[in-house]
Amino acid sequence: MNTIYKKLLYGLSALPLGVLYKLSDFLYFLQNYVIKYRKKVVIENLKNSFPEKSDKEIQQISKQFNKNFCDFTVETLKGITISQEEIDQRISVKNIEVMQRIYDEKRNVMVLCGHVFNWEWLKGLGVHLPTPNIFAVYHVAKNELVNEIIKKSREKFNGETIPMQKATEGILRIPNDGDSLFLMVADQSPYKKAIRYDLQFLNQTTPVFQGFDKLARRKNMGIVYLNISKPKRGKYEYEVIEITPDGDDFKENEVVHKFFDLLEKNIQQDPANYMWTHKRWKYKKGIHY
Repeated sequence: MNTIYKKLLYGLSALPLGVLYKLSDFLYFLQNYVIKYRKKVVIENLKNSFPEKSDKEIQQISKQFNKNFCDFTVETLKGITISQEEIDQRISVKNIEVMQRIYDEKRNVMVLCGHVFNWEWLKGLGVHLPTPNIFAVYHVAKNELVNEIIKKSREKFNGETIPMQKATEGILRIPNDGDSLFLMVADQSPYKKAIRYDLQFLNQTTPVFQGFDKLARRKNMGIVYLNISKPKRGKYEYEVIEITPDGDDFKENEVVHKFFDLLEKNIQQDPANYMWTHKRWKYKKGIHY
């Protein structure tokens, strides 16, 4: 059965984005009025994150989120076959010179972003940089077909993928010599047994991973946050923001806090462009951990 689905998805991926956006419009209708996938989760997350907003505003954000989510779905599918030429036409990068300066210092760069649409097109960054090695850390999906699509998409344009479970080992073995770029979607939620740290994020106590903080300090890599915005359908802007220590060196968890501060500001710019279907706050402090 997976073979049939695979052929279907690869066939859809070969269609022009203009056609796929028509599919997205249909998916939006189904999601908004029929399926209503995780609608309660989305509304609850929005209300808790933006207590100052009215019910009407929350509903408006929820509807726009559904549109963005459906666009993201077909864009991720297109990512399997998209050409470098087309992705260059659809993304723009600001402050890329920040990363170039870090490479000139003979240090690798760790790029951190959140689940802001469309993080899956970050692979298009590579053509703008001199680094020969691009590694994307990814969360292994339970569904084999979904996992294959994610890997294929992120390995486009000579990229390599590293499973999150092997990220520490994989990154530590790579020399910090200015030849590598690491892409990490760093707002993943830890499993209950893996919770070691939490902080305030979007008005809520939020369990977070610390692995990227430890790696960045141990390897002395340059660290940047990628602020993502969607000026129009099918167009994305990535702004490079360097994360620097308050003192001479980063203190423990300083990178974590600065990342989530930047991510929160990013989300506040356009709340509907964040992945609200995730059950990010299902584990409550004092109850589950």
